[in-house]
Amino acid sequence: MGKKSRVKTQKSGSGGASAAVSPKEMMNLISELLQKCSSAASSGKEWEEYVQIRGLVEKIRKKQKGLSVVFDGSREEYFSDLMAWAQENGGPSEGFCVSDFGSEGYGLKATRDIKAEELFLWVPRKMLMTVESAQNSVLGPLHSQDRILQAMENVTLAFHLLCERADPSSPWMPYIHSLPQEYDTPLYFQQEEVQLLLGTQAIQDVLSQYKNTARQYAYFYKLLQVRTHKQSRVALISLCNITHALTETVFSLSYMMYSRLCDDLQGRLIH
Repeated sequence: MGKKSRVKTQKSGSGGASAAVSPKEMMNLISELLQKCSSAASSGKEWEEYVQIRGLVEKIRKKQKGLSVVFDGSREEYFSDLMAWAQENGGPSEGFCVSDFGSEGYGLKATRDIKAEELFLWVPRKMLMTVESAQNSVLGPLHSQDRILQAMENVTLAFHLLCERADPSSPWMPYIHSLPQEYDTPLYFQQEEVQLLLGTQAIQDVLSQYKNTARQYAYFYKLLQVRTHKQSRVALISLCNITHALTETVFSLSYMMYSRLCDDLQGRLIH
C-alpha cells in the first residue's frame, strides 16, 4: 500500500511537556490514579469521585501531550487503500462504495441493485483482528502471562490494535488508517457535558465506564513500565491511544460476536 509508511510518533508538540516529565513523576501520578480507581466510592459520592479521577487523568494527558502515534492526512484519503486491501484478501470490492452520510458518518452505499438474499458483503476471517491473532503477535508473551488480558477480550484487542497501529508494516494498516480519530461517546465528553447527564439513568454507566478505562490504563502502564523502559512503549499506552483503542474494540467485539453467531447458526442448518 502506498500510504502505509505515513505513520509517525509525536514525541513533542507545541506546548507539550512530555519530554520534561520524569519517569518517577509520571509513575506517582499513575499509582495515585490506580489507587483512586480501585476503591469503591461512598454512596452518593460517585460524582465527586469522577471529578477527582478526571483531574488526575487530565494531569496525565497534559504531561503526555504530543506523545502519540499519528497519521498524515485524513482518513478519507485511505478509503481506496482499504477497498484494495479487502479485495487482495478475498473480500468483496464491487457493488458498493464508501460514502459520507453526514451526521451518520461514513458507511457503504450500494452502486447497483441488490437482489433479495444476495450475498454481496463478507469479511474473510484472516482480515479480522481477533484474540487469536493477538496471541500470535508481539503481544503474545504478555497475554500468556497476564490474567487481566486473558479474561478481558476487549482489553486484549485494544492492545493488539495499539501494537499494530505503531507498526508501519502491519498487515492491518489499511484498516487502521480508515478508523475514526474520535468517537461521539460519553468517554470523549467534556466534564460539563457529563454533568448534564446527572439525574438520568445513563449517568452510572458513564461514570463507571470512565473509571474502568482509567483503572485499566493505570494498571497496564505500570505493568509495561516494569517490563520495558523503551519510549515506544510509553507512546503506545498514552491515555489518548488507549481510550481510542478501547472504544474501537467495542465495535470489533460486536462484529466478532455476530460472526460467531452466524457460524453457529450455519453449522446447525448444515447438520
